[in-house]
Amino acid sequence: MTFRSALLASAAILTAGSAFAADLPARVAPAPYIAAPIFTWTGFYVGLNAGAAWNNSNGGFGYGGPAFIIAPNVYGSVNSNNKTGFTGGVTAGYNWQMGSSFVMGVEGDLNYIDRNNGSSVAVPAIAPATYFVVNRGSQNNFFGTLRARLGFSFDRALIYATGGLAFGGGNGDANATYFAPLGPLGGVAIATTGGNSNSNVGWALGAGVEYAFSNAWSAKLEYLHVDMGSHNRTFYQPATTNFITINSDNKFDIVRAGINYRF
Repeated sequence: MTFRSALLASAAILTAGSAFAADLPARVAPAPYIAAPIFTWTGFYVGLNAGAAWNNSNGGFGYGGPAFIIAPNVYGSVNSNNKTGFTGGVTAGYNWQMGSSFVMGVEGDLNYIDRNNGSSVAVPAIAPATYFVVNRGSQNNFFGTLRARLGFSFDRALIYATGGLAFGGGNGDANATYFAPLGPLGGVAIATTGGNSNSNVGWALGAGVEYAFSNAWSAKLEYLHVDMGSHNRTFYQPATTNFITINSDNKFDIVRAGINYRF
């Protein structure tokens, strides 16, 4: 083979190799792996809640003095008017998630509440054939809480207990009517009345479950027992030491649903 023939053969081989290489698929670097973000409950949130509230206690009456018969229901009985009403309001809070499951936080809310109750009783005396008729009523129109929350998360589900301060406002009224000496059919009625508006402070305790259906939104179902104490009022029979004390408990229970937006 002459030198020229060898040179032509080498050129042909190189040309064929280049064409074959051009036909091979291009080698592309794989896309970098990006892990999905791990869900966490940590952060601020605001929300709305709504549900039902009902009375937990009726309150009661006590009476004493030398002339009273300890025998209720002679002239009447205790009657209560308990009501289940609507409650709804706004919520704000902050959660801290520690580790994979433990969650603690603080939450506050301010709510409207439609709650009232009332009762009446007649209490007889020995002489001179007199008795009291007492009426009591109370209602709440708003309440709020500031509570700690402690719970465990299962990814996007959170089960928690909660408790802390409760406060609220409302009004109460009471009156005692004294009948002497022949009772309401022919006697003299002397009425003692009074009313008051008040603010109350107490405690709240409950539990709930919350589920995050997206990274920003979650829904919850919650139970709370709210206890803001009681108020006592005393009415005396004119010109005697006989008396009736009215006790009004300010306690109620709540079941409510809520939705929160988490920042």
